[in-house]
Amino acid sequence: MGRPFRVEFPGAIYHAMARGNARHRIFREERDYQRFLEGIEATVDKFAFEIFGFVCMPNHIHLFFRTPESNLSRGMQYLLSGYANWYNARHQRPGHLFQGRFKSELIEGESYFWAVSRYIHLNPMRSKKPLVKQLEQWNWSSYPGYCRKRDRVDWIAYDTVIRAWEGWRGGKDLQRAADAYRRFVLSGLENPHENPLAAAVDGWLLGSREFVERIKRLAKEPTHHDEVPLARRLRGIPLVDVLLATASHFEVDMTVFTEQRNALLCRDVAAWLARRLTTLTMRELAGSFGLRHPDSVANLTRRADRAMKKSPRLRNEVDAIRRELLQMEK
Repeated sequence: MGRPFRVEFPGAIYHAMARGNARHRIFREERDYQRFLEGIEATVDKFAFEIFGFVCMPNHIHLFFRTPESNLSRGMQYLLSGYANWYNARHQRPGHLFQGRFKSELIEGESYFWAVSRYIHLNPMRSKKPLVKQLEQWNWSSYPGYCRKRDRVDWIAYDTVIRAWEGWRGGKDLQRAADAYRRFVLSGLENPHENPLAAAVDGWLLGSREFVERIKRLAKEPTHHDEVPLARRLRGIPLVDVLLATASHFEVDMTVFTEQRNALLCRDVAAWLARRLTTLTMRELAGSFGLRHPDSVANLTRRADRAMKKSPRLRNEVDAIRRELLQMEK
């Protein structure tokens, strides 16, 4: 049996799921969950995914999102491989963390937003022994942010999902729509195993007949068993813009970024931003930072990560640079 299709186009909407190898745990402790959420945020930064919802369960994850560019496979590989490498190093374990390739369904549009996101959010209550007494108590999900604004993060498109409610259209009361969404999710507790994705045609297409037929015309069977249709490269933010913005913020000349054995913090930050906001590989970035080996780029980004963990002020400064660069791309 061939691999599932990977139809990728700008504006495509997906539900994606990845399971632990042999259904083993992929999260052992709180820090593991935190690191995966950091990975989602980094994926949003680098690939511009628009996240509608997620849940991290002990042995699997669900994501619901839109890809403004044709980059599903690259973005998911970045997220899952990055986490797997980190997890294996942290817990000193060999082998594959995830069970094969991630599974995904292509979804037609906003008329499915509430049903699909509810299915995702109900996961903590779906096992024989629910993980929490109240659904909003499961911290490793986007649902708490739909319940309380103080729990929101800036990389989840809460209002986009809430506005998909039919009763909202033509109205102005977003709070009313938000309340209706929460009631809708909780009503699913009466039948938590109901799965709207079970209606996906051929297991990967959820939508109207016209949508299914149109997408099937686009789909093409790979000519080689290892071939997966590749998305065209994400445009990303030009490296020169990242370097200019970082140099301007730290009031340095861009030439300091290429100096070998230069331990300046601004160089580490520039490399950190470049890894997240450009499409360049570490091999491609190495030369721009005066490095001979691609792995050395990771050394710069790790130093930046450590510095930001120690200094909330620095983290805020880096976030400000990132937001400025993202705003330039709109």
